[in-house]
Amino acid sequence: MSLEIVKNNYLDKVKEIVNECEFSLYEINIVNDFESTVLQVLVENKDFSKKNIDFDSLIKANEKLSVLLDNINELKDPYILEVGSAGAERVVKSKDLLINSIGSFFYLKVIEPIESFNEFSATLNDYKNDEFSFNFFIKGRPKKVNLKWEAIEFIRFAVKF
Repeated sequence: MSLEIVKNNYLDKVKEIVNECEFSLYEINIVNDFESTVLQVLVENKDFSKKNIDFDSLIKANEKLSVLLDNINELKDPYILEVGSAGAERVVKSKDLLINSIGSFFYLKVIEPIESFNEFSATLNDYKNDEFSFNFFIKGRPKKVNLKWEAIEFIRFAVKF
C-alpha cells in the first residue's frame, strides 16, 4: 500500500472525514506491524480545550474512512486501518495549539539555555505580546520564563505525576 497515494490524492477527503467527526488530522503513517501493514490515521480534538478523545467518534471516523479507502482502486495491497488519538504526549506542531493549551504541562527544549538547562518540564500559564509564559523548577527553585514560539526548539505535551 502506498502512503503517497493517500497523501497525494485523498488527503483532503481524509481531512474532511475527520473534521466531520470533530477531529483534526494530526498525521498519517504507514506502520509495519508483524506481518501486517497498518495505515495509521492519528487525530486530535478540533476543539483544543477538550483533552479526552471520544471513543465513539473514533469508531465513526474509522467507519467513514474505511468506506473511502475501500473505494480507492489504486490501493491493492492488504492493510489494516487504525484511527486513533495522537496521544497524551504528542508533539505540539502549531503555535495556535500551544496558545489554546494554557494551563497544560509540557516538556520542552529551548534554543538558548536557561541557567545552563536547555530542556525542562513546565506549565504554560499565559500568552501575551507574542510570548508564552512558563513556570517550572530548576533544582527545586521555582522559575518563570517568557518565550517566543521561535525560541522553542521542541515541545510536546507531558503527563505530570
